[in-house]
Amino acid sequence: MRLGSILTLLAILIALGVYFLFFRPTEPPAPPPEPRPFVWSVDTEELQHMVLSLPQESKTEEFVKHEDRYWYFDNPPGPMVDVERWGGGIPLLLSGPGAERLIAKDATEERLAVFGFSAPRMEIVLTLENGDIIGIEVGDSTPDGSAYYIKLADSKDVYTVDYSWYDVFERLVLEPPYPPPEED
Repeated sequence: MRLGSILTLLAILIALGVYFLFFRPTEPPAPPPEPRPFVWSVDTEELQHMVLSLPQESKTEEFVKHEDRYWYFDNPPGPMVDVERWGGGIPLLLSGPGAERLIAKDATEERLAVFGFSAPRMEIVLTLENGDIIGIEVGDSTPDGSAYYIKLADSKDVYTVDYSWYDVFERLVLEPPYPPPEED
């Protein structure tokens, strides 16, 4: 009797296995995520000069890369930036942010004003080693505060970038990464 019960249970398990293997409904694979659009894209090594402005606070910071490949304050010419606070992240973030999404393509002036571009919160000017200049404007934050509207200065295409991207550059202007005072 015991052997018969075991064989019956084994047959039931095999039948269930075959059923789930061949007859269970399969879900189609999820489509691959859409690649994030880039508002602009440059190699970090090509960056030569950066100007970050907060027009509403009337504050600006300028940085220039010297021959030694380190970044220095540039207005007035000054010390090397504090590498601890600067790291390699600032040029990387400025090489081209991955946008969360495209909000408006070829927006009208009225639509740009809705996004805060009639009085941008931040203006960034990047000069490349070959002399090309990239102008960037950051408008208002999105209604939920999770992102900011951003566009190239000579474009009417509006994207959103994560709020942390803006916060990094705002802090860079409001709390510049001057080197720590030398200890005596």
